[in-house]
Amino acid sequence: MHCLASILYILLIATSGSVFAQEEPTETDPEPILVGPARLDLNVAAGDQSQRQTFTIPQPGTTITVDVAVTEGGKGRSGFEIFLSYDPAQIAYETARPIDLFDGAFLMATPGTGQIGLTGLLLEEKSARTIGSIAQITFTVLDEFPGESRISLESALLGTALKIDSIQTGTQSSVVILGGEITTVVLEKPDFDGDGAVGFTDFIIFATGFGSASGEQSYNPLLDLDNNGDVGFSDFLVFALSFGT
Repeated sequence: MHCLASILYILLIATSGSVFAQEEPTETDPEPILVGPARLDLNVAAGDQSQRQTFTIPQPGTTITVDVAVTEGGKGRSGFEIFLSYDPAQIAYETARPIDLFDGAFLMATPGTGQIGLTGLLLEEKSARTIGSIAQITFTVLDEFPGESRISLESALLGTALKIDSIQTGTQSSVVILGGEITTVVLEKPDFDGDGAVGFTDFIIFATGFGSASGEQSYNPLLDLDNNGDVGFSDFLVFALSFGT
């Protein structure tokens, strides 16, 4: 039985003295999808900002924090259980913490060789929103890092004392890439999405990196429009001049 199921089972016995049977699992697995409601993200702001790859190749000794987010099913939950896999020869698990939807939750980590399981439980409250982040996990890049590595979200459960639901992961949205092939792009104007115009979508992309500086995980050189090493107010002024063109 999963750790989350065990905790919720004990909690239910202690509070109500009765147990509700869980639904029987289906015999066939659902068809894989590209983007699922349970996701990994390399932008540490709460929620999914769709950053699936680092903007630079991490150097040995640096840390990378991965955000686990959901785009549905978060409201009214009192616990979660997630499992991530990675290559232990390239990166090492360091720490984890519950955030956002489960801020303040009691957390148990179950490290293994090339995997990490996290179980969180809100003891007094329930998550108040449907969409947001569950937890953040930090890894250290090892000396043997070959220039590219992947971290995958294998499974995600959200539950209450009465019901536990599996939140589907996607084959693309549940994987983040550290390093790999980094493409350097020079833009004539801040058309970050490449649709030929500087509009609202470009503003959203710009906003995800605002306030970041060179050397930080969320720093995207493409957004540093004045090339001064950070994405700040002066970059916003440059972006504003091109907005609508």
